[in-house]
Amino acid sequence: MSELESLLHSFLRVQPRVFGAVLMVVGLLQVAFGTLFVIDNCAYMDSVGIHFFPGILLSLAGIIAIAADRAPSMALMKACLVIQIIAAAVVMVINFLYLRDLLSYLSFACDLQDQLQNCRVHDQILIYCTGMRGIALFTATLGLCLTVSLAVFGCKAVCYQNSEDDVPIVALSSHEVKADPE
Repeated sequence: MSELESLLHSFLRVQPRVFGAVLMVVGLLQVAFGTLFVIDNCAYMDSVGIHFFPGILLSLAGIIAIAADRAPSMALMKACLVIQIIAAAVVMVINFLYLRDLLSYLSFACDLQDQLQNCRVHDQILIYCTGMRGIALFTATLGLCLTVSLAVFGCKAVCYQNSEDDVPIVALSSHEVKADPE
């Protein structure tokens, strides 16, 4: 078995098709939550569509992982590794923003001047948006875990070629070896 075939085999052993399918579902869920955030005004000012980025990147990462499984090649493995790293970095930043928004929503309190009815309606919207943020944070965290896992397995296959042959084995003994004086 050639070195390229062994690298491809070690990557395919992880089942990237399953990871890719789950990443696509998580990505579609993230796009759906991004749409709900925009429609229901549960998002802060979002002029660049930041709530859609994790969904698009996770779906793209899933598609490339499935392609790397169906037609294994070194180029697709490297592309899978790169997109997984990019998706993991973006999703990590978006998770931080979701967490920040989730914690800032929890600190709301009604003023005494507010009418009781307005306060109840605002409280219900707050609970609805907080629940959506919590679910979006959970699905984005699931996507982050999957992308990091695939990136680790891809890096193991691409970056550390023949790593088992390159690891030095050091045997420790209790006997001292004296050097010969020359």
